[in-house]
Amino acid sequence: MDEEKVINEGEAVEEAIKGEEIVFSKELVEEEEIPTEEKHKSIYQQILTLGISGKIQLAQKGNKEARSILIKDPNKLVCGAVVKSPKVNDAEALTYAKSRTVSDEVLRLISNNKSWMRSHEIVVALVNNPRTPIGISMKLMLSLNDKELVDLSKAKGIPGALASAAKRLVMAKIHKQEKKDKKH
Repeated sequence: MDEEKVINEGEAVEEAIKGEEIVFSKELVEEEEIPTEEKHKSIYQQILTLGISGKIQLAQKGNKEARSILIKDPNKLVCGAVVKSPKVNDAEALTYAKSRTVSDEVLRLISNNKSWMRSHEIVVALVNNPRTPIGISMKLMLSLNDKELVDLSKAKGIPGALASAAKRLVMAKIHKQEKKDKKH
């Protein structure tokens, strides 16, 4: 086995050779109850010194706090690795879906995950997020209930095409209901 590199507190070691595994400190990998501000700063400082391959590995193996920092990384490979991590649960996916600071790639990856799309909360969060690609929002909008559609049609900060489509859908449902009521 090749020499393993360990990231100690305040230090980050990355091997430039591809394929070599980096071993992270317990602080970055294990879940802790309530991290202190100093620990957060330390984790953030360690992440800053990592290269892309180290960040991708940490995204897969890291704890919730490390993932919450890496999800905001400007590199799509890094934030994509966070979403694809087996450690990400529904609650984290919901947080990412609601976040207006994550990249559209993260939102696209969330929408492609079938198990997360079973959660109505995540669907609503994606539709209401202005960073969600418009094609995805339009498709997901069809699964909203009437109240959510009305709210979406009045929402500010979402793409105009989405708000217009929601208004048309609301009007079509009202028209359909009126026709049904006249028959009875």
